[in-house]
Parts: sequence; C-alpha cells; structure tokens
Amino acid sequence: MTSGRTRGRLAGAAAAVAVLTGTVLTGCATDPDVADPPAELVVAAGESSGVYYRYGLGLADAFGAELPDTAVTAAVTSGSVDNIERLATGDAAVAFALADTAAEAAAGTGPFDAPVSLRAIARLYTNAVHVVVAAGSPAQRVSDLAGQRVSVGAPGSGTEVTALRLLAVAGVSGDRAVRTQRLGVQESAGELAAGRLDAFFWSGGLPTDGVQDLVDSTPVRLLPTDDLLVGMRADHGEYVVEQTIRASVYGLPADVPGIGVPNLLLVRADMPDDLAETLTAALFAAQPDLVGAHPAARHLDQRSAITTAPVPLHPGAAAYYRAAKPGVSGG
Repeated sequence: MTSGRTRGRLAGAAAAVAVLTGTVLTGCATDPDVADPPAELVVAAGESSGVYYRYGLGLADAFGAELPDTAVTAAVTSGSVDNIERLATGDAAVAFALADTAAEAAAGTGPFDAPVSLRAIARLYTNAVHVVVAAGSPAQRVSDLAGQRVSVGAPGSGTEVTALRLLAVAGVSGDRAVRTQRLGVQESAGELAAGRLDAFFWSGGLPTDGVQDLVDSTPVRLLPTDDLLVGMRADHGEYVVEQTIRASVYGLPADVPGIGVPNLLLVRADMPDDLAETLTAALFAAQPDLVGAHPAARHLDQRSAITTAPVPLHPGAAAYYRAAKPGVSGG
C-alpha cells in the first residue's frame, strides 16, 4: 500500500526541517503576533471540487489578513495522505486531514513508512462517507459491491484509506474483491454517469460540489454504511463516528444513515508556538467568512475543536484555547 512517492517524501523529511525553520515557518516562539512572520505559508487543501479546497481558500485569505507580510496560498492536492506528506517535507505549513489517516501517519503505518511528527490546531468538522451508485444498481450495501467496478478515491487521498477499510470490514476482499479504480470525486462522478463505473467512494463535507452536480444531472443513490460502524470502530478507533447524510443536503428521497471521520487542521510539531497560536486565533476570528467559503465551517466550535485525537494539540493552539475559554483543557 506504500507508494514510492510517499517513501521519497518521507525519506527527505529530515532535510526539510531546515526549509521549515528557514523559509516556510520562520518565526519567534514568544510573541503571539509573530514578530518575524514567515515569507510563505502553504495550506495543503484537497481536490478542486471538494470541501477541503473551498475551505482552504477561505483559510488562506484569513491567514493572509493576519500575516500581511506572508504570501499565503491554498494548494490543490489529492487529499489527506498527500497533505501529510507535504507537511513532512516542508512543502506545506498547514494541512487538512482525516483523523484515521492522521493516526496512520503518527504511527508510521499504512501508506506511511515512518512516523510523521504532527500536531493539530483544531478539529474542524466531520466528513461523511459517500458510497454512490446508479439509481438502478442492485447494490443495497457495501457488501453488495463484490466484483463491481469501484473507485476508492484518488491516490494519496483520505478517501482511499477509509474506502479500503470499509471494504475489508464489509468482507469485500479476496475472491469477493471489487475491481478497483483510483479516481477523484469529479472523475468518479463522470465515469459513473457514463456507465463505466458501478460505484465510487467519497469522504467529504456536506455538501460536496462534485456529488451535488452528479445528483442534479444523473439518477443515483447513496448506499448506507451504518452497518459497518461497529466493525470500523473496533478495527480503526473511536474517532469513526455516526454521520447521517440528511435528505435535504442533496435533495435525496430519504436520509442515508452512515459513518463519518473527523477532519483535523494539522501542522508540524516544530511550528513555532507564536505562529500556531496566531493561526488558531485567525481561524476562529474568520469563521463568518469561512462559512461563506463553505457551509462546513458552521461546525467550527471552540469546545469541540480541542478534541483532536489521535493527534495532540500544538502548544500554541492550546495557549489560544486556554485564553479564549478559561478552564478548558488544551490536551
């Protein structure tokens, strides 16, 4: 499951520390106003038709307003695995990632050859797992996808990590394995609409533009995944949660019960404390504008934001939460 690109990126992570401390993350460790701001700050976001990217554009604007001498950009990426790789090598300073992918990165398992030293500045919202099929498909559950043409998400995405786990828990492996394709949400939607794909997975905020466009143009259904919650939590941690996709989100005929995985906003452990504190403060100060970037930002809340398991809070972020909410632990 380990990609050559992941091996190459992580092998160069130690050399990138100099880049992080000298260019991308330059800053002093005491002044929360960042007396020596970085020249450049990259937010590793996601696919251009996904929630991460729209949210990331809003974050880039918020961070840029707080750090006027810093060039802040949001990068189009493949998603969680790709984003964490970019953190590891210094190609990004801030990254969106799913909690289950972050757990593998911290442990150096799955697509990661070595542990990545991560810290979180906030839990943002919960991704809903979408399993999309044509309206006329005989499949009613993930277990019915055996032998079918299924996209599990783009290479380097958190969707791929979650999808492969769901298929394994559903018993869709070995002789019952799907015919796997690895496509992003936009390409998956196009292939399903053209009849060249039987189903695709997507893990994203609600609503996701790529899914909404497909629902609006093509008769499709979303499969429930709630039957896999117990198995997923037993195998992959308590951060896998219930997450129903309400009928009103996409104009579906009924709610779709399923599972979700929290999204974290991550930084490297060696980010200066003052910079992490400033970014955390900017995140919350800009919430009204972030909601305009994507409705998922409505779920940003100081009390839930500190629950970043399996990644600990960055000390700078913890300092912000202590000041904003006296008595609330930053652990």
